[in-house]
Amino acid sequence: MVPVQLEPGVRAWLLLGYQESLAVLQQPHLFSRDTRNWREANEGRVDLDNTVAMMTWLPNAFYADGADHVRLRAPIMDGLARIDMTAMARTVHRIADGLVDRFVRDGEADLIGEYAQMLPALVANRLFGLPDSYGHMLNDLTAVIFSEDSQRSEESITGLQQYFAGLVARKANKPGQDLTSWILERSTDLSQEEVAYAASLVVSASHMMTVHLIGNTMRTLLTDDRIRSANTDARLSTHDLLDHVMWNDSPLQLLAGRVALQDVRIGNARVRKGDALYLGVDAAHRDPAVRRGRSDPDTGLSSGSRAHLTFGAGPHSCPARSLGRLVASTGVTVLQERLGGLRLSVPPEELRLLRSPFLHGVRELPVTFTPGRVSEPPALLTQEMEQVPAVAEEEQPPEDLLGKLFSWWRGLGR
Repeated sequence: MVPVQLEPGVRAWLLLGYQESLAVLQQPHLFSRDTRNWREANEGRVDLDNTVAMMTWLPNAFYADGADHVRLRAPIMDGLARIDMTAMARTVHRIADGLVDRFVRDGEADLIGEYAQMLPALVANRLFGLPDSYGHMLNDLTAVIFSEDSQRSEESITGLQQYFAGLVARKANKPGQDLTSWILERSTDLSQEEVAYAASLVVSASHMMTVHLIGNTMRTLLTDDRIRSANTDARLSTHDLLDHVMWNDSPLQLLAGRVALQDVRIGNARVRKGDALYLGVDAAHRDPAVRRGRSDPDTGLSSGSRAHLTFGAGPHSCPARSLGRLVASTGVTVLQERLGGLRLSVPPEELRLLRSPFLHGVRELPVTFTPGRVSEPPALLTQEMEQVPAVAEEEQPPEDLLGKLFSWWRGLGR
């Protein structure tokens, strides 16, 4: 435990140990996710609507405890449980193939901007039952929020709010076989605003982390000969490779803050009721107590457990971890299948790291490879076989909130 400042004069604690972090995540009766319990806010030193990331408050499951958390999370879990993961795997593979087709003949690409960043957004948008062009808009809006252009970030936050509000309004009026409609069907006691926040949580909790899980995994394969050889020789499966990366090169550096509900001692630190705590995921994964004996001398693989904290733990663990793993593993597999002779086009030390306390990855991952062919169009599947169907593109967007947002975005030349 170390004391930190979130902003000048605003103090918090940063947990660095694995067991300490796990204990905080698994004891919601002692450590709340509801930032309205934060003493700094209650005593007027910060404004919850305009403070550091992860300490603002929104009406979704991410910031709720107890019965309210169950009420807001259950419709998301029920909706995700209705996804046919076998059909979803085929859908993700086809989307990934379509992205590779855009650059496979060029012999070079940026695997972040041209691939990893777009894949999770297109998959999420397809789950929401919207045409793929809306997925490109969703990716653009989400990516800008994490950029260093503050003016465009504010514009994109407004755009994302309109995307999810418009999505829920459209699906409430015309439901379909999609995640948003399933959440609406299950959440009879949720307002449309709460459903919009629920849908946005699926994206905000997974998009950028999946982007950099794919990016960090590909960077590992391109820079670590032992890992690449073990994976190529089938001594290391893609899913085990992902776990290795999440232990050693996690895309998540800091996990969302908690607030102490009573005075408590953690190690030598005396935490007061109302204190904020952040969890250092990368530091926890490097805790000698948890790393001891978990490294294979031949591959360097951190083996034996999926108990890393990349997806969190306890009642607030990521509800879409299975989907995130599917998108990441398929994304990595498609690149390995399609891009022969793949290698970095710059020395590893020239790769630019993200400037973020929360996310860990590279801004770009420039590669070269042997130019290849565009994939063959997939065979048409019946409705019974394909549970996540493609949605036909619109000749003219509807005059609802979502359609107007899309027309605005398209007018920007995106």
